[in-house]
Amino acid sequence: MRISFIVILIIPWIFYSQEKYPQNYFVKPIDIPIALSGSFGELRSNHFHSGIDIKTQFKEGFNILSSADGYISRIKIAHGGFGKAIYVDHRNGFTTVYAHLKNFSEKIEKYVKEIQYKRQSFELDLYLPKNKILVSKNEIIAFSGNTGSSAGPHLHYEIRKTSNQKPLNPLLFGIDVNDSRRPEIRNLYHYNNINSNFSNLNPLKLSLKKVNDSLFRTNETSVNGFTGFGISVFDRQDLANNKNGVYKISTYYNDELINSINYDAFFFEESILINTLIDYKYYINNKERIIKLFKTPGNTLNIYKNLNDGLINEVKGNSTFKIIISDIKNNKLYVEIPIDSKKNIKSENKKLNTEFTFNRKINNSLEYNLNIENHKINISKNTFLKDVNLFLNKESDSLKILNPDLPVFKNIRITFPNTNNLKGNYLVNIDQNKNEIFISSNFDSKNNFVAKTKKLGTFFIKNDSISPSIKSLSFKNNNWISNKSIIKFNIQDKESGIKKYRGTINGKWVLFEYEYKSNQIHYQFDDFYIRSSKNDVEIIVEDMVGNITKFNGTFFRKN
Repeated sequence: MRISFIVILIIPWIFYSQEKYPQNYFVKPIDIPIALSGSFGELRSNHFHSGIDIKTQFKEGFNILSSADGYISRIKIAHGGFGKAIYVDHRNGFTTVYAHLKNFSEKIEKYVKEIQYKRQSFELDLYLPKNKILVSKNEIIAFSGNTGSSAGPHLHYEIRKTSNQKPLNPLLFGIDVNDSRRPEIRNLYHYNNINSNFSNLNPLKLSLKKVNDSLFRTNETSVNGFTGFGISVFDRQDLANNKNGVYKISTYYNDELINSINYDAFFFEESILINTLIDYKYYINNKERIIKLFKTPGNTLNIYKNLNDGLINEVKGNSTFKIIISDIKNNKLYVEIPIDSKKNIKSENKKLNTEFTFNRKINNSLEYNLNIENHKINISKNTFLKDVNLFLNKESDSLKILNPDLPVFKNIRITFPNTNNLKGNYLVNIDQNKNEIFISSNFDSKNNFVAKTKKLGTFFIKNDSISPSIKSLSFKNNNWISNKSIIKFNIQDKESGIKKYRGTINGKWVLFEYEYKSNQIHYQFDDFYIRSSKNDVEIIVEDMVGNITKFNGTFFRKN
């Protein structure tokens, strides 16, 4: 008689209590059919997506509607991030968020603009008193746009729990999206003979055979020691072909539930732990996000619905590992992995392709204050969430902190001597892909650069002696522009980047809005503009190291 058994590792997890999501309380926030370009919980760079992205037909200016009665609790305007965003608190204890807006409705725009002129700042983060600005269900509160860190026109929409600002999946509240399509699988991977510290994770890609529209099956797979699986999946809805995230992934061994990943909600504070959910090393090297269907050290995400870590061990005889991938409409895709413990095991022993040898072991439970030729590195406890190896070296004028396959979960503090003390010096980082970025830093009392960063790589000093450029896009000097309602300028800095800008007309500050994606600022003539036939405009742009450029010009305009 053949006996099959499985040992499943049990650890105490914190998991979500059942939440009640009011149905038919919130209406959709836009008056066009909802098609999604992004789903809740979708895997993004270093974070989970905290809402849904609603497509706006590649256009801006659609009416954005308040999903329910409430009051505006916050208005934020930023060059990056959400761009222009409105937060509405509702009586039922939830908050709705509307982001990447082009502009606000008339009453909100008037309130915001008065504060912008008073503070002489385009960027704002306003927390409004309760009931300062009331809104009704279906009231137009804004117009769709492409502001902030948006790759194209769309509405980013969220529902949060007001008390703790926890993002919740908006589709759980009855916001309807037409969806009759099953999730789809890109690839399936097997992790075999996993050691106790998970340092030997090496995914083996499994071949998938389509049995029917809802079922895929692999060839027989053998296991040795602790083993787990990983998957790369996506979902599409009916009105768009965008490859969005899925809602739920459940795993079973011989029809017994092992664990379930549910994208119902998460806290912003845990979002960076996405890099414990995915195979980060594989992603860095192959640009594919594999969701590990087992937990590794540091993964305290509250997206799981069962009490074990997803690993299986000591399988004897024939058995089946099953994966069920679901969307919010319960369209399902099934994957079956037949397991035969006697089958010879395939393995791929890939060696890390590096140009260095690790020379420093970092114990996750210790804090490190390292000094390498007056270059100081402070690494706090739990920075990597596990014991790791690094390559540390001072080489010529650079400091190397290397291990390209590691995610960093806490800031590392770096003190870097500003040796030649030249005006325009700044700190930069180059990663394993030769991407160079500006590192924000301050100076200490000894004029050293002091930076806090989650970046590993090579750090060194560059010098920026080139001032930003400013170019008028709307008029030549002394032109008449009576028929124009907007004036635009191109502003750029190709070295350290733009830190701030300021625009005046006839010596008075006016509201120039900055769109960094197009390197443009623009001013729309408003009620704060003092009418004059002759107008002297001045634009001042400063880069990150203090280089300044001024533009002065004159235009004429009928009163």
